[in-house]
Amino acid sequence: MWPSNAFWFIGMTWQVVSHQWPDSAQDIQTQSEAVLSQVAGVMTASVNRVGGLAGNVSLERHPLSQSADAILSARSALETLLCQGQILSVHPYQFQVGNAVQSGHHLSPERATEILANKLLDVNDKHKPTGKLYAEGWMIAESSLANFAKSTKALFDVVNIPELGMVTRRLAKEQSLQTDKFTQPKAIIQPRFKPQSNLTPEPLRSVLNWQGAQVAQLESLAADRQSPVDKLSQLAQKRGLQLQEWQASINGLKQSNVELLKFEATGTTEVLATMLKQSQPPSRANSYTFASLFLSREPLTFLSELFA
Repeated sequence: MWPSNAFWFIGMTWQVVSHQWPDSAQDIQTQSEAVLSQVAGVMTASVNRVGGLAGNVSLERHPLSQSADAILSARSALETLLCQGQILSVHPYQFQVGNAVQSGHHLSPERATEILANKLLDVNDKHKPTGKLYAEGWMIAESSLANFAKSTKALFDVVNIPELGMVTRRLAKEQSLQTDKFTQPKAIIQPRFKPQSNLTPEPLRSVLNWQGAQVAQLESLAADRQSPVDKLSQLAQKRGLQLQEWQASINGLKQSNVELLKFEATGTTEVLATMLKQSQPPSRANSYTFASLFLSREPLTFLSELFA
C-alpha cells in the first residue's frame, strides 16, 4: 500500500493522492467472475451426464500401445547416458596455467597435458576424485589465434562446456581489441537508464498473477468451439507434427564436422596422471591449446561415442 502522504506528479504540479483500487483491474475481475462463477455447476452437470453414459461406451487401447510397451526400456537406457562426474579444463587465459606475453596468451599442448596430470595428483584439493575413474579427454591445439578462435567456437556450438564458452568470448574480444582500443566512448550522465522492461510493482504483480489465472480460464472456455471429433483430429495432427519436429531436432544435433584430439583411459587418478604424462600431445608449434578432462566413476558412454 502506498503511504498516506505519497505524492504523484500530475499535470504540471505535485498533488496529494491516496491509495484506491484501479477501476481497470476491477472491470477485468468483474467481467471474468461473471462467467467463471458458473463453471463449477456446469462441470458437475457434465460429469453426471458422462457418468450416466459410461455403460454404453466401449473404449479400446491405442493400436500402438503394445508396441510402445515393448520398448519402454528406452527410458532407462536414455537415463544411463547422464552420469555424475567432473570436468577439468585448461586454457591460455587461466592464472598460473597460460603464458601471457606481449603477443598474447599461449599454452602448448605439452604444458596442458602436464598441468592436467599434475592436477590429478593434487592431494590438497578436497574435491579430487578417488577410486576407479573413467576419463575422457578432449583437446584443441592450433598454431594461430584465428584458427584457435574458429575451432573453439565450433566445439562450443556442439558441447557447451562453461570454460570453453568463456574462452570463445575472450578470443572474440581479443580479435576485435585492435579496433576497440581506438574507440573512446563519451562519459555517460548519471544515473543510468536501465533497459526497458515490464513495470510490475506490487500490487500489479499479484493482479497479473491471480487475475491472469482467471483470464486463462476464460480463454480456455472460449476456445471450446469444436466438437470432440474435431478436437481429436487436431490432436492427431498436432502429435504428428510434434514427432516430426523432435526427429528433425535430434537429427540436427548429429550434423557437425568438428575435429579434436581425444584421450581415453580408465584407472585411479595416479594411473591416469601417469598415462597422461606418457601420452603424445601435438608439437609446441601449436601454442594455442584448450583441453578438458571428463572424470566419472560411471562409463562416459555418450561422450566417448560423440567423437570417434
